[in-house]
Amino acid sequence: MSMPNNLTPGTAGEIFLYQDSRKSGSVHRFVVTLTMHIHRTQLEKTLDELMPRFPQFAAGIRKEGQKLVFFPLTAKVPVFRSSEDFASDRLPDIGSKELGGYLFRISYSQKTIFFDWHLSLSDGKGMLEFIKSVIFRYIEMSGFPVKNDGTVKEPDEPANAIEGADPYERLDDIPASRPVWYMDAKAFNAPKPDDAVSSGLVYVRQIRVPVSKVKGPVREYLSQPESFISPLYSHVLYGRFSDMIPQGEYIVSTIKENLRPHFPTASLRAYFSPMTLAYNRKVDEYPFGTVLMSRKKLLDAQLKQDALAYSAKRMMKTAAASCDDSLTLRQKIERCGRSLDMAAETATFSICNLGNIAMPESLQQYLVEFYPVVPPGSYANSLSVVNFKGDMVITLTDSEGDMSGARSFVELLNRYDIPAFISDEFRFTQIRYSPEKFAEENG
Repeated sequence: MSMPNNLTPGTAGEIFLYQDSRKSGSVHRFVVTLTMHIHRTQLEKTLDELMPRFPQFAAGIRKEGQKLVFFPLTAKVPVFRSSEDFASDRLPDIGSKELGGYLFRISYSQKTIFFDWHLSLSDGKGMLEFIKSVIFRYIEMSGFPVKNDGTVKEPDEPANAIEGADPYERLDDIPASRPVWYMDAKAFNAPKPDDAVSSGLVYVRQIRVPVSKVKGPVREYLSQPESFISPLYSHVLYGRFSDMIPQGEYIVSTIKENLRPHFPTASLRAYFSPMTLAYNRKVDEYPFGTVLMSRKKLLDAQLKQDALAYSAKRMMKTAAASCDDSLTLRQKIERCGRSLDMAAETATFSICNLGNIAMPESLQQYLVEFYPVVPPGSYANSLSVVNFKGDMVITLTDSEGDMSGARSFVELLNRYDIPAFISDEFRFTQIRYSPEKFAEENG
């Protein structure tokens, strides 16, 4: 008998169950700032109302035999007052009793709400649906007038089992073939601080680009910002590490492509496929328009249905091998750890583009900021991109406190008629998910 959808993490989600989040970067964050101060009691009431609508998020993790599996939770979702002064050993782990067993943590400070969640639950696009509902209902319950335009899931709607289904099953009947041009460039691995994983510290630089002020050839590529973000940030890393890059290695970006526009599904589970762009020269060696055109052609080639399905099924095969039921729990943890090392060999940094954050117009007026933070994990850096209220917000993370990379990146953006500025800089300690610790405590 098959398990209910809300208790199945899906193909991509399962592999994260056996990876340490500090190494994999599998605990992401959304930051949402409102025009109003947050009231804890009201936020708790909002979550009480909404959780029955999202049963796939009401899941904890426990050990069953040689597996880590989801099980349903009924406890109230706790809300925390955020303090970024917490030492890492004082933060509750994902799935811990302090979090009610949940795989997400909601905290607040003044007018800002922080949503931290584990990727076994959902990816950024899926989690966005839940967060939109929380914000909409919170503001509505607070007495402010908002009107749903049909894009927000409300608590009185029945739960949809498809939202918890494994979206990769959609690809079973999709033809896939390895393109003749397909290649795996060997990536240069930029050095990281020795204590980067253990400390859990994430350094964040927020960069803003007013979209209406972008000029020149880049305007044609705004719908696919990876076309210019990848070569420009590769140039920054190439300039910094050129003397250290061995012959035959490249600066490579891995791009997490959301599969929903290509192979539609209503599932909120993690649903993406990696694409790569390799670079081994300085961006100013060619006309920038030529660089943009070549990057876009490489991206478009990878977005063709058969090529994209091939990349997705290749990733699914790796996940299936790492989580094979014939393996012991220890073997699964070791194999999933090795898959991280393999991923690090194929990319230097990652890019996650969530596109436009669409909101009902009546809700927009109460929102000041809305952006994701993707920890670097096994990469030197991670960049996330969203378009919100006319700005492209690029969030750059790493495990160091050095601002020089962000400054160099902004200088390059401005040089090529992409008006950009560093709008914020901060650090926080990411919550940890440790499969070994979790298995021991719940065994």
